Amino acid sequence: MLQQTWTSRCLMKFYAVVAASPTSWESHKIAERIEQRILNSNPVMEAFGNACTLRNNNSSRFGKFIQLQLNRAQQMTGAAVQTYLLEKTRVACQASSERNFHIFYQVCKGASEDERLQWHLPKGAAFSWLPNPERNLEEDCFEVTREAMLHLGIDTPTQNNIFKVRKKAMPHTFGRDNRPLS
Repeated sequence: MLQQTWTSRCLMKFYAVVAASPTSWESHKIAERIEQRILNSNPVMEAFGNACTLRNNNSSRFGKFIQLQLNRAQQMTGAAVQTYLLEKTRVACQASSERNFHIFYQVCKGASEDERLQWHLPKGAAFSWLPNPERNLEEDCFEVTREAMLHLGIDTPTQNNIFKVRKKAMPHTFGRDNRPLS
């Protein structure tokens, strides 16, 4: 678990204990559910927002702001997680020894044969947006990301739509007479 994740968990637990009424079992369970959803969001945000850089195998390319919501009795009733400064340029290019966002490697390494066919990811294909695929990292665990997505309410059909590679129309190559060569 990342240090910042561990710190977030400790702070949420502390606040949940301090803020929850000692007589209210229900408010304690609500706080635990909120904490669990926030923690389940972490593998998803790491997969889609972290990458292997020259200095760190799990470098966060985004910031995260967690807002805990309380009622008038200071009991936790909800939370909002906002991300910011996502480094979108990483999708298109990385330094020579770096890797793209973890999710690309997770999908390519963790998809079943059927999923690979469904998602248009032929086995053994090389993708220009997937540099250094031979490096195996702890962060390449696709099942952890998928399980976290399920816990957050992202069902399997929605996940399939997320992971599917959209085919780009190939431009025709034209000869001198302006007719397609193919």
